[in-house]
Amino acid sequence: MRIKKLLLFILIVPLFAFTAHKYYLSLTQIEYNSKNKSVEVIINVFIDDIETALNKIHNKSFFLDTKKEPKDSDTYFFEYLQKNVQFKFDNKSYDFKYLGKEYDGDVVFFYLEIKDVALLKEIDINNTILLEHFPEQQNLIKSKVNKKHKSVLLTKKEQSGKLKY
Repeated sequence: MRIKKLLLFILIVPLFAFTAHKYYLSLTQIEYNSKNKSVEVIINVFIDDIETALNKIHNKSFFLDTKKEPKDSDTYFFEYLQKNVQFKFDNKSYDFKYLGKEYDGDVVFFYLEIKDVALLKEIDINNTILLEHFPEQQNLIKSKVNKKHKSVLLTKKEQSGKLKY
């Protein structure tokens, strides 16, 4: 009996250790399409984190990726992303087009596009996704421009980054 309790303890304690600490991370992938002269962006965010943020901002329950999700949730996502993500390419500000979202497991993928970017030598990005609600949030930016890869990690203290090619 004592061995069973010890084994149970050994198996359960690590489970609590992993659930006691939560990581707050988003990933923004930027790729320049020189053929179309456009920038394609995919932003990955944990569903429960973005749901928490939207619930607090709008004082309502969103129930993302369920049958109870509001039909106009894309409007809220677009508004949230516009407020929290800004792009400059070669010192010129650009607005993005929100193409939509896709759920996969516990992550939501947001698809954005920026058209009419003739040449791309420098990206300035400001990304404050979830920083207001989770102070330990980190926003990783990865980019691919003309086969060159660059990345920067943004935090509450460092909300903007510059990538040069």
